[in-house]
Amino acid sequence: MHRSRDRTRSHARPAVSRAAPALLAAIGLLVGCGAPTTTEAVPLVAVSVLPQAWFVERIAGDRVRVAVMIPPGASPAFFEPTLAQVEAIAEAALYVAVGNLPFEAAWLDRLLAERGDLPVVSVSARAERDTDPHLWVSPRYARAMARSIHGALTQRLPQQRNALDANLAGLLAEIDAVDDYCRRRLAPKRGGTFLVFHPAWGHFAEEYGLVQIAIERDGKEPDARALAERIRGARAAGVPVVFAQPHFNPASAEIVAHAIGARVEILDPLAYAWGDNLRHVADALAGAAVVE
Repeated sequence: MHRSRDRTRSHARPAVSRAAPALLAAIGLLVGCGAPTTTEAVPLVAVSVLPQAWFVERIAGDRVRVAVMIPPGASPAFFEPTLAQVEAIAEAALYVAVGNLPFEAAWLDRLLAERGDLPVVSVSARAERDTDPHLWVSPRYARAMARSIHGALTQRLPQQRNALDANLAGLLAEIDAVDDYCRRRLAPKRGGTFLVFHPAWGHFAEEYGLVQIAIERDGKEPDARALAERIRGARAAGVPVVFAQPHFNPASAEIVAHAIGARVEILDPLAYAWGDNLRHVADALAGAAVVE
C-alpha cells in the first residue's frame, strides 16, 4: 500500500480559496466530535474521481460504500471540496487516490491531516514521474489500478478475500476485453493524429499508437498567436473533429473547429462506466478523428 502524500507535495499546488480554513476546521470538528469513522458494518471508501468508483464497486460490490471527491461535471483542475467531501473523509475506512491530480496536490494533505490512521492507496505509484494524471484511460494502468485497489480492499476486508479475488479476476478479464476491442478498432489508424482541447487522452493514444495534439497546453488556453498556429496545423492535417470534454469551456475548441470546417465532439475521461466509455472513445477515434 502506498501513501500519496509525499508525491502530492512534489507538484505545484493550485491556488486555494478563502473557504479553505473553514473546511479544514470542519475536518477537525467532525473527527474530534466522534463522527462515524471506520467501525460501520459497511465501510466507506473515498476515491478522487468517478472511474475509480467503478473499479472499487466492481471489485467490492455491496461490501463497501463509495464516496467520490470530485463529483460528476466538476473538473479535477478547479474543484474545491465541500462539506460533503469533508464528512466523507471523516467517515472513510480507505482513500483511493490517483496520486497526481491537481485536486490532490492542493487538497489531499489538508483533507487527511486529521486522519493519520486512514490508509491511502495511490494508483499512480508506478507512474510517479508522469505529469498526465489521466492514467485510467489506459488499460495498462487500469490493470495496475485494479490490483492496487484489490490489495487495499483485502487488507480492510480479509474475510471477503475469496470473493474479492474472484471479482478481481472478472474485472481483469473485462479490462482485457476492452483493450482487445480498442486495439482491433484502432489498428487501421495506428500512427494517426487526433485533435483535442484538453490533453486528457495521452495515455490512451500511447496505448494504441496514436498521437494526441492539444489546443490547451500546460493548463492554459492558447493566446491568439498559439491559437492561429493550432488552426493552421489542423487545417493542413484535414482534421474533421475537435474533441472537447464537458468540464472545460468549449470556446477555443469551437473557434478552431469553425475555422477548419470541423465539428466539436464531446469525450469524457471522467465518465463512470470505464469499459463502455473506452469503447465509445475507440469508436469515435476510429470513425472520424484520426488523420495520417
